[in-house]
Amino acid sequence: MEFEAIKSRKPIIHSGIHTFDVLGWDSMWAYHPSVVEFKKKYYLFYTGRNISSNRLGMGINDNIGLAISKDLKKWNKLKIPILKTGKDGSWDSQFIAHCYVFKDGNKFYMLYDGSRKGNWLESIGLAESENLIDWEKYVGNPIFTVGANWWEKRHVSRCCVFKENGVYYLYYAGHDGERERIGMAKGESLFGLTRCFGQPVLDIGKEGEWDEKSISDPRIIKYNKEYMMFYSGIDKRGVERLGLAIGKDLFSWRKYKKNPILDVSVQSWDRTSAARADIRIFNNRIYIFYSDKKNFFYNIGVANLQIKK
Repeated sequence: MEFEAIKSRKPIIHSGIHTFDVLGWDSMWAYHPSVVEFKKKYYLFYTGRNISSNRLGMGINDNIGLAISKDLKKWNKLKIPILKTGKDGSWDSQFIAHCYVFKDGNKFYMLYDGSRKGNWLESIGLAESENLIDWEKYVGNPIFTVGANWWEKRHVSRCCVFKENGVYYLYYAGHDGERERIGMAKGESLFGLTRCFGQPVLDIGKEGEWDEKSISDPRIIKYNKEYMMFYSGIDKRGVERLGLAIGKDLFSWRKYKKNPILDVSVQSWDRTSAARADIRIFNNRIYIFYSDKKNFFYNIGVANLQIKK
């Protein structure tokens, strides 16, 4: 198979500074999208970042926000986050970010990352909603934490879930303190997930390759009889691109030989990042909603993925 990603000409979601909202909750960054369809509308969830000051000095705030569209082209951002950091002392009191939203039964669920103040150790939590606007965090959060494996001793984060035959498959980024790799767990519910391997299910690239520094942000879809894992890769210079791995099952993956499938543009608004993406199929078209960055500020763009046999 051959893959071609056709980008939009400009971002669909901007960070607040683009509209001179320098004090807004997403003034610095708008990135890491997750998109679902509900009642003929599209809901794009994203992580927003700003800088605030307090008695201890300057601080960075990450929260999760929402934009809504009827046509996937024009988006209206809500003015305030729909999911905020927890109270002092809670597991997500420092920040929440990197959500993945999906429907299961009659409810929507959000997997998201959180960390406690004073101890940067990311875990994965869960929230639920019936209308995609009002969210309730699970009281037993976090549902997935760091394990004993050498490659995930610092963080587990940036995850997605794929459900098949009543089994939930969680794909996540494990951080060893320097690099991220992609791991896998499964279970009959999200509250009893068991790691599948002692090693990553997908590892970083070789020295000199486009994903040699770190890989993360897995997204899984099934296309015909094959599974596809889309993931972010970072090279030694810190440039972020989107790659693809293909599997006959959900356990064994081979990287696409012509990676990356979504590259940065030399002179454009995604000069240093075209990654941290969500992959969705709407109206028989495959959309890549991705995080783009030119200098310091993240925005969100979209591309249409065409697959040729």
